[in-house]
Amino acid sequence: MSDPMRSKYPQWKLFLHKFQARRDIPFRRRFFIGYDLFGNTYWEFTIDGNLQRLRRKMEPYKEQLFKVDYFATVPPPWLQWLRRTRYDPPTLQELINEQIRQERIKVLAQQADQRWVQEKYRLEEEQRLKLATELDRSQREAEEFEKRTNPVTTESPVNVEESTTPDPWKQAEATKEENPIESTSIKPSSR
Repeated sequence: MSDPMRSKYPQWKLFLHKFQARRDIPFRRRFFIGYDLFGNTYWEFTIDGNLQRLRRKMEPYKEQLFKVDYFATVPPPWLQWLRRTRYDPPTLQELINEQIRQERIKVLAQQADQRWVQEKYRLEEEQRLKLATELDRSQREAEEFEKRTNPVTTESPVNVEESTTPDPWKQAEATKEENPIESTSIKPSSR
């Protein structure tokens, strides 16, 4: 596998970093630790010469306007190392494997989302079919009920004038000729 840092740094800079990583040279206060896949470099250094408790820092590959923007490119294993929750710094191979794992998780998440959408469509279609069959069944039952309650006779059609229900218009014409005031009788009250 080729070194991913060859595209980011010139050859002399890579050799310089290897030299700066050596801890056997006396009077050194700063040591190179490693790279991440974005090209950021990680260092341990001391201000007071105490090599027992070295400070850790990250130097960005490209300068940004705000310092807080650098943490968008810092991988979690390097953040763990910077915060001292991880003792050994991560290797480039470990970072590459982590990136591959994250890409695989993204693909699996997309596939799971697609399965959920397909399941939703399947359930909606199943519900639509159940509703359609239920509506058809209820329509058939209503038609059967209508047939049972109103049997269709093949005899002569019913004459409108011979129907047993009184015609309200005829009743109104009959009462029109009578005077309602004359037809009423007032009974005297007995007090």
